[in-house]
Amino acid sequence: MDFYNRLNYSLGNEDWNVEEQALCIKPNDYIICVTASGDRPLHLLLTDCAKVFSIDMNAIQTYLLELKMAAIALLDYEAYLAFLGCTESRHRENTFQQLKPHLSTNARNHWERHKKMIKKGILYQGRVERLTKVASKLFKIVRFQKIKTLLSFDDIALQQDYVGTAWDTKAFRKFFEFILNPNMMKFILNDPGIISYIDDSIHPGHYIYQRMLNYLNNHLAKKSALIQLVLTGKIQKNAYLPYLTFEGYQKIRVNLHKLQFQTSNIIDFLNHTEPAQFDAFSMSDIASYMSQQNFNQLLIGIYKTAKPSARFCVRKLMSNHITPDELLEHFERDTQLEHKLENEESNFVYRFMVGNVRKRE
Repeated sequence: MDFYNRLNYSLGNEDWNVEEQALCIKPNDYIICVTASGDRPLHLLLTDCAKVFSIDMNAIQTYLLELKMAAIALLDYEAYLAFLGCTESRHRENTFQQLKPHLSTNARNHWERHKKMIKKGILYQGRVERLTKVASKLFKIVRFQKIKTLLSFDDIALQQDYVGTAWDTKAFRKFFEFILNPNMMKFILNDPGIISYIDDSIHPGHYIYQRMLNYLNNHLAKKSALIQLVLTGKIQKNAYLPYLTFEGYQKIRVNLHKLQFQTSNIIDFLNHTEPAQFDAFSMSDIASYMSQQNFNQLLIGIYKTAKPSARFCVRKLMSNHITPDELLEHFERDTQLEHKLENEESNFVYRFMVGNVRKRE
């Protein structure tokens, strides 16, 4: 199935605490973001912004955002978690009947055709989430006790010692290099963001393994939703993303009216938007899905629609697009903050391009 006609991501894997530092959202800001799993626009509603515009060219990802919004708006917290799949439930199909009238016609029709996903808990039904569940079963076969131990630590010094003596083995490194080689990823994932624009200097297995080690030597494994997802297939309460916590659910619920969404190519959307509209740009790792030429067009669109001193956050998975010379002076990067965010990001695979758009008042 074509990448843009399937549910690719159902659970966000980007650290909101890092994103918040990058964007420094102020009261009454207008923000534009990429929809993906819907987690990003929901997290932006934790701020005192004026409006969030969420854009994705995959309509199914838009339908997922609609579904999550309806669940937050209409369900109490426990029912909300149960419907999404955080906790056990036999009543998700009945709950969906309650949410259906509050969805757009296209979203309603789509989820009617995919009730099996609803029944299983939509939070884990994206292609990536289903593949990580398979991977977690393999990990459990060969490393069950080690996974249990790694996720038990509350002391970073003890975890560091364990990682150095028991977790980081030659065999485990080789496994990562094998499973994450480009040919294997192309066969398993068929995700253009991972296989199409990899920097030639990056060897995926080695790169991701080293970034994982860096994270484990500085942060508790149990606090990373990505680590829990890959090693166990699910995330536990101690790694819940903010929109899954009670406090986050409450804050987002009262701010849902600030969120607008649209299925569109974001470059086209920016090209058809009036100049100087946005105070912040949350672009995820969208560059990973773009050629250098399209990335240039994205930056042109950001510059055009940015208010003076607007903030931007662009993540990089394994791509390494450059900012063209003619735009360098307009994108003032904060390299010190970029390094800080890379070291703190609980989804340790990303590098960052963050800073301010320089343009005259």
